[in-house]
Amino acid sequence: VSARVTVTGERVELGTEVQVTLLRVAQEALANTRRHAQARVATVTLSFMPDLVVLDVRDDGTGFDPTSLDGPPDVSGHFGLVAMRERVEALGGTLTIETAPGEGTAVVAGIPSQQPTHGQAGSRSSAA
Repeated sequence: VSARVTVTGERVELGTEVQVTLLRVAQEALANTRRHAQARVATVTLSFMPDLVVLDVRDDGTGFDPTSLDGPPDVSGHFGLVAMRERVEALGGTLTIETAPGEGTAVVAGIPSQQPTHGQAGSRSSAA
């Protein structure tokens, strides 16, 4: 599979959790493309927007019936897609799967670029 990568927008520093989540989503989406899609080309676009970072992984492969995502993963077999969704939603984001048989697949993850700082103030005062 040939892959193309594009970065758009004004880059901002992302927290470690956001960086790791975007990396894992990209890895899983590209692994799915390689394993299942019979694609020739995959495109990865990372877009920085004022309050949001969006990762878009698209392929020109076989696609699949999106209703196969309904039901528990042990029935549908989509463990990777479930894990991607859980990671993204844990950071207040959304994951969208756009696909149809014969139409390729797009995995789109949108995550707020500024994450709340959980307990940072408390850890600073206890370290002082």
